Amino acid sequence: MSLREARAFTKANTRKGWEKLPDGRKNKPEYAERAVLEAMVNHFIHRDYTVMGGEVHLDIYDDRIAVTSPGGMYSGQQVQDVPLEDISSLRRNPVLADVMAQLDYMEKRGSGLKRICNETKALEAYKDDRRPVFKSSPSQFMTVIYSVDYKDAGQVAGQDTNNVTKQSLSWDQVGTKLGLSRDQVEKLLLSAIQATSAAEIRQVMNMTNATKFKRNYIDPLLELRILAMTQPDSPKSPTQKYYLTELGEQLIKK
Repeated sequence: MSLREARAFTKANTRKGWEKLPDGRKNKPEYAERAVLEAMVNHFIHRDYTVMGGEVHLDIYDDRIAVTSPGGMYSGQQVQDVPLEDISSLRRNPVLADVMAQLDYMEKRGSGLKRICNETKALEAYKDDRRPVFKSSPSQFMTVIYSVDYKDAGQVAGQDTNNVTKQSLSWDQVGTKLGLSRDQVEKLLLSAIQATSAAEIRQVMNMTNATKFKRNYIDPLLELRILAMTQPDSPKSPTQKYYLTELGEQLIKK
């Protein structure tokens, strides 16, 4: 998908509300247009073009836009582990970045992710739980921009959060939450069909840092009720294990 196609697709598939005023009307978009453009540009200029068959993916959901591209951070860091102000300004494709800057598609070096956040925060309906999210792995980078106009806040038409989660959970939602591809998510879940320690799951996923693995993958899956603990009253027990819940088993069968 080209940058022009991505912009057209986004405009055609997102809402632009407005409020009537005595002397006209005020536009109330669900996304900051410049934030979405900045996200797209970032992925086009920072993607790893050596990955055969890889491309930038743009997915639009009811409550968010997710942009993913092949290649993690050029510095080798994981973006979710680094404060935005400390993120390296190294560029994988400096010539392409210079061209984009000359076309006014991007600003100075290192400002892209902060600009996405700032442009989103400037929207009138913005709340802190709608803050953009950035996640990366060695093979992928993901930007998630949430709709500030999405009405679901844990309750939909009188339903409780558990029911909503069970009805709406999908591979795409779990992948967005973890910053992993479907194949990676499936590999992780299959490793926990039987009660398994975090260390064993981490070994299956070929990941080494225990603290980051628990924070970035195990904890979100517990929050989504896809995994559960064998010792919920002792979450830090050295013999703690994790297993797939009914919701996790339903997901695998999809």
